[in-house]
Amino acid sequence: MNKATINKLPKSKIETLVEIPAEEFGKFIETALDEFVKELEVEGFRKGMAPKELVARKAGDARILERASKIAIEDSYPKVITENHLEPLGYPEVEIVKLAKGNPFEYKFIISVFPDVTLGDYKETAKQITFKEPEVTDEDIKRLKMEKAQHEKEHIREDLLDKLRVIATIEVPEVMIARETERMMEDLRRKTPQALNMPFEDYLKKIKKTEDELKATFNDDNEKKIKNFLILQEIAKIEKIEPTEKEIEDVIEKVTSGEQKENLDMNYLKEYYKDIVKNEKVFELLESFFKK
Repeated sequence: MNKATINKLPKSKIETLVEIPAEEFGKFIETALDEFVKELEVEGFRKGMAPKELVARKAGDARILERASKIAIEDSYPKVITENHLEPLGYPEVEIVKLAKGNPFEYKFIISVFPDVTLGDYKETAKQITFKEPEVTDEDIKRLKMEKAQHEKEHIREDLLDKLRVIATIEVPEVMIARETERMMEDLRRKTPQALNMPFEDYLKKIKKTEDELKATFNDDNEKKIKNFLILQEIAKIEKIEPTEKEIEDVIEKVTSGEQKENLDMNYLKEYYKDIVKNEKVFELLESFFKK
């Protein structure tokens, strides 16, 4: 039976050392040898018909062990992930630790995983927020009042999230930040020529930043955005907040027209607006604790 030793690393990374017993690894060596039998040509024999001993001699122990290690990793890695309830973000970094005939095979892999979120007392924090009705003059029209109210709500929610980040403990995986930053960079590269009528390289010169400096700016902003998202998701989990199908459909109905719907992927839309509606319900819960 395979043995997996798991060690938590900073930044929501996990290092796992996997040991496959010698007897079990021997089966993978046999599988690798069988593959070489089918692949290698041995003089005097039709392809695939040469004795294993001759094929093993021609392939060499090093190649057979290397092939066996790949097969063993491909077979064991998904099992280790499943059995230990790990949720990888991206591909693993794999390193072979011990590879020798007649010995246990050992390898380790490092993965980034969805981070644990430790929340402070979010209800008490919400109680510290003082809600103020927006001041509206007699000259203000209904539309302006709604705009002011919306602006005030957004400002209060930003203030609340700033406070919640202070009391929360979250190590955001670097891969999540890098993925969002690269998405934003790619979006900027694509839109800059059309929106600003200049190549992306000229835009960088105009703002006096290198691409790496711009990425660093995005990284800081994205870490904050991801922490906000994780906090809201964790509160929703604790408070058992889930939007209903009707609530999601009602939002989609407001933002799309009948003609648009025919050309849209409704499953994608529902998944997208699910988080938006969920976050709104979380904010409504937190706002119920505000000082009046």
